[in-house]
Amino acid sequence: MPGSLRKIFQRLCRDRRGVSAIEFAFIASGMALLAFGAYDFGNAEQKQIQLQEAVRAGGAYAISRPTDTTGIQAAVTNALPNGWALIKGNVLTVNCSWIDPGATTPTLNALPSCKPTDLAGAPAKSGKTISIMATSTYTPIYPWPFPFPTSSTATYVVRFQ
Repeated sequence: MPGSLRKIFQRLCRDRRGVSAIEFAFIASGMALLAFGAYDFGNAEQKQIQLQEAVRAGGAYAISRPTDTTGIQAAVTNALPNGWALIKGNVLTVNCSWIDPGATTPTLNALPSCKPTDLAGAPAKSGKTISIMATSTYTPIYPWPFPFPTSSTATYVVRFQ
């Protein structure tokens, strides 16, 4: 009996049929995981690009109406793709500031709001800026074991006189 088991084992060790199928299974599973990861990472980057485009739309609106913060926020929100919303966990801020022209190092001085009365309080020759920042979360399709971008932030700064 032990001799017959030895012969069967030796015959199985010499048999090479099916080796390529096993190699293909190992390589294909690794390649599928890489392709799936590239797809997931691509979705995260696409969301970042779309968020940046929406913030730029808010900046374009701010150039012509710098004191209308509600309109700036609406322009950003309307430029987002369908189904997107800057809701719980997501942030959209509009801040106004002015740059001191006499300072040796340019510094931004925050204004309480973007209302005309606050903007009028800035020195006459100073450059005024509106900073629009939006943050949105991204949930990966698969919980990857390595650090994966879970939020996207886009900023756009408009300077006006």
